[in-house]
Amino acid sequence: MKSFADLKANARAALLGRYSTLIGAGLISWLISALLETPFSRMLQEGVYYTRFIRIIWGYTGMVFVSLVGALFTIGTMYMHVKAAKNNRPVLADLLFPFKNRPDKFIGCQFLLILISFVCTLPGTIVSIIAAVYTTSDISVLLIVGMALLAIGCIILIVLTISLSQSLYLLIDHPNLRVIEAMSESMRLMKGRKMRYFLLELSFIGWILLGCLTLGIGLLWILPYMTQTNTQFYLDLTQQQTEQNVYM
Repeated sequence: MKSFADLKANARAALLGRYSTLIGAGLISWLISALLETPFSRMLQEGVYYTRFIRIIWGYTGMVFVSLVGALFTIGTMYMHVKAAKNNRPVLADLLFPFKNRPDKFIGCQFLLILISFVCTLPGTIVSIIAAVYTTSDISVLLIVGMALLAIGCIILIVLTISLSQSLYLLIDHPNLRVIEAMSESMRLMKGRKMRYFLLELSFIGWILLGCLTLGIGLLWILPYMTQTNTQFYLDLTQQQTEQNVYM
């Protein structure tokens, strides 16, 4: 497979002349998600603060709904990056791609990813909450167990997230694939390559810190760069798979 330097060089070449459109798409996607999230976020905070479980339930339900709608715009941005990677010019109207092309599949995939995240972190979260509510000491055995379960759940979640990281790209690139098929194919493609993907993501930490130091302004350029590099990783991954199939 291509080196990280080659992937990033290809990403920079693909972004050349297309940065403004992709930055605009990212901003639109973020603004829509932020506007939709605000009322449910407040409801969730108030429910937790005043221990009102109805508000907590509605807040969580609303946040899940917002994340699914926001995911469609994120997928639209990913589609634009795929077009740029294939030397086609993306336009802002491409943000609506998932809304026009079987949005149920994209929503279904995103919902399964959210469900996996929920299942992985649920045991540790429940034990930690019980420990915080029903124990009087600052540190209890139950709290330690809860934190340990949460840490283990997060590790499992990271591994699963990396394994399934190509699912949305596959659904974008292959409209006839079903959600489960895309997720299974992603896991197959990522077999033996999870650490490589993890290290690729880690290689952007310096850029992210730099973006934070600029009060987030630098992230307008850094996030498209990261997304395009991930897109290049996907294209390289599928190209390698195609070549292997040809020579087998």
